[in-house]
Amino acid sequence: MGRFTMLVAAAAVAVWVSPAGAQDNLTGRQIMDEVSERHDRPFEFEVQKMTLIDRSGNEEKRDVQRYAREISDDETRYLMAFHAPSGIRGTALLTWQQDNQDDDQWLYLPAQGNRAKRIAEGGRKNYFMGTDYTFEDLISESRDKFSYERLPDETIDGTEYFVVDAFPQDATVKAETGYKSRRFFVLKDIFFIARTDYFDRRGRFIKKQAAEQIEQIDGDMYRARISLMDNEKLKHKTRIEVIERTFEEGDVPEQLFHTRFITSNRHLR
Repeated sequence: MGRFTMLVAAAAVAVWVSPAGAQDNLTGRQIMDEVSERHDRPFEFEVQKMTLIDRSGNEEKRDVQRYAREISDDETRYLMAFHAPSGIRGTALLTWQQDNQDDDQWLYLPAQGNRAKRIAEGGRKNYFMGTDYTFEDLISESRDKFSYERLPDETIDGTEYFVVDAFPQDATVKAETGYKSRRFFVLKDIFFIARTDYFDRRGRFIKKQAAEQIEQIDGDMYRARISLMDNEKLKHKTRIEVIERTFEEGDVPEQLFHTRFITSNRHLR
């Protein structure tokens, strides 16, 4: 399956990599395959505390629940549901990430009636709910839709990183994306994406996402407790802290991932 999770830098060539010279020969695609192989899981549930921080340092806090479920080798579905504050309670974003066809997204705003609005072509480059994440940032990565170029490795503050640039290759992604490229800084010892830099369609730096408090969950799998998206262009930040996380199938039932379930507000029960 060609995907890996983007939102909380949950990351990580289905090949064994030796600690020495073999890493020198890895391609950019192989590095990103290893990211996925180590860190993707078929089921995941998170309780999140989201904080929006403006240029004056003012903060707005939100309570979010995030669900992910692998439907097949070619499809994974995601749901983000806002539980607080009361003004946006019930708002939800449903995403169907599909390797072999275009992805689908629907936004449900309770104040606008009991229907979910499909995100139109060209709309995925827009920012989502006042955050520093665009709709496309919230779609997991289908690696067959991108090309990956390995750059020279970097050492920052004594920590070694693979550096990989991602460029859209799929025709639909190319047409709809707001990015010319993204640059991943991958921790060499655990193949985890610690930072992502985003560049607009003219190649200018826009923002970066950094993973903080990276924790070993199980074996080779790691997660970041905190993700900070720092938008230099807008002088705005979005901080997401994971309060609770599980990997049980029962916590992400299949019926969650349908518009009719969300528009009936059952995602809040």
